[in-house]
Amino acid sequence: MSKKFDIDKDIKNKLIISIVATVLFVVGIPIIIFSAINSFWVGLVFGIVFVVFGFYGSPLLWISFGNLKSLKRVVDAVMEENLTTAKEIAGQLQISEKTAKGFITQGINKRYITGYIFDGEVLTPNEKNPPKKKVVQNKCSNCGGVLDQTATGFYCPYCGSRFEKE
Repeated sequence: MSKKFDIDKDIKNKLIISIVATVLFVVGIPIIIFSAINSFWVGLVFGIVFVVFGFYGSPLLWISFGNLKSLKRVVDAVMEENLTTAKEIAGQLQISEKTAKGFITQGINKRYITGYIFDGEVLTPNEKNPPKKKVVQNKCSNCGGVLDQTATGFYCPYCGSRFEKE
């Protein structure tokens, strides 16, 4: 699965949370009024919580949503349009180079941009191969018994064969 889909999923989740916070703010006001009129204290508490969360949370969540949408545009510029320098990305998206560098770094840190190494100015494809794991045979090649490990290699307790570490 492409990392682009991860950022799309995060954007969708952030949008839903932002909408919920906004609706809670709007719904909380009449809940407070009707609960206060009817002396319904539980409703009053919920209404106050909804209004406070909506009042303080909604702007922060909407700002976070907008920043994530801007980050997605930078991720698309790198992963789909193959723009590899902060200057190219800044020129294409009409943002400052400093902002482009920040979004590139954030995209790499959140693993939305993968397969590149960023030196602060240029993204270069990461063509390094992962290190190969050393495979150690766990069976004796003479009798098939399970080997015991020693300081210098392996020892077969069944036939007495010794094997050196490579």
